[in-house]
Amino acid sequence: MHLTTLDVVGVRNLARVQIQPGSGINYFYGDNGAGKTSLLEAISLLSVGRSFRAGKTSTIISGQSTELIVSGQVHDINLGSSQRVGISKTRDSTIARIDGQNVDRLSALALAVPSVVISTRNHELIEGGPGERRKYIDWILFHVEPTFVQLSKRYKVALSQRNAALRRGASNELVSVWDSELAEAGEAIAQLRLNFTEKVQERLTEFSAHLGNAEILPDLQYRRGWSAEQSLIENLRGCIDNCRRLGSTSTGPHRADIKLKVHGDEARYLHSRGQQKLLAILMKLVQVDLYSSHHGQAPILLFDDMPSELDGDARDFVLSYLNSCSVQVFLTGVEDISESIQDVNNLFHVKRGEIQNVV
Repeated sequence: MHLTTLDVVGVRNLARVQIQPGSGINYFYGDNGAGKTSLLEAISLLSVGRSFRAGKTSTIISGQSTELIVSGQVHDINLGSSQRVGISKTRDSTIARIDGQNVDRLSALALAVPSVVISTRNHELIEGGPGERRKYIDWILFHVEPTFVQLSKRYKVALSQRNAALRRGASNELVSVWDSELAEAGEAIAQLRLNFTEKVQERLTEFSAHLGNAEILPDLQYRRGWSAEQSLIENLRGCIDNCRRLGSTSTGPHRADIKLKVHGDEARYLHSRGQQKLLAILMKLVQVDLYSSHHGQAPILLFDDMPSELDGDARDFVLSYLNSCSVQVFLTGVEDISESIQDVNNLFHVKRGEIQNVV
């Protein structure tokens, strides 16, 4: 999957951007604050309808604008065809279109413009709460497991209804009306997450071996969100009093986590910050790898400030892998290091919001 054109208006400090990125590595360099990360944010908006950085829409729209617009031509290698994808956002509304037709769900953008983001926030995969790791594994499931989207919708609806019944003080009988649906969808989600956690473990093992850095490899332990000794429906029925006290359902896959263990302890306590960064980057490459294996083409990769995130050996390994799977990369850095990166497709200089194609 490749972006062949990209148009950006009204995103942070960027001037009007109109570029034709290459199918391989596109390297954007310039001073801090020049607009490099803003460009990656624009692609993120086109892909999932939001920025990968924290902040409200009002902080992303340029101070001189009331609206941001991002659009691009996306080429599907397997189909040999392209489609026009776009999104516009004001402070109060969002409109997304594919080939001129409005789409109701932003998930349609994620399917049309699949992207993986590697940024300075990725260490949250290691240090952050369970929600970060659930989002990580669910991204994989969304893109490679056909049953996941419907299961997730079923689970969210049943969970919402059960929680609403708890909050209004409904009887146990009325609360439990949703237990069967919640348990059926929840058990299936948990099994899918377990299966793909094992696949992530396999890929991480391969990556760390190629990198010659076995000490960074954690043991991934999936915790499904309820007692291993009980089925989910048994657990739901047994914890009704606790759920009433909390005003929400306290058990199920919405409480799941993936523990990253090293020598029996969590990686966030044993690994240095540099090791955490590298591990998080390898985990993101696993997303690229599993998507590519399933679809026969790679997602788009947004990699913010790679030179500061990786040392020389790790950088060489990452770039070698990316070249091997023909992924389109939008890569940023402060200095022009293009001569030390093989196969840079396009080189762009970013200065005060202006983007100039150098090569």
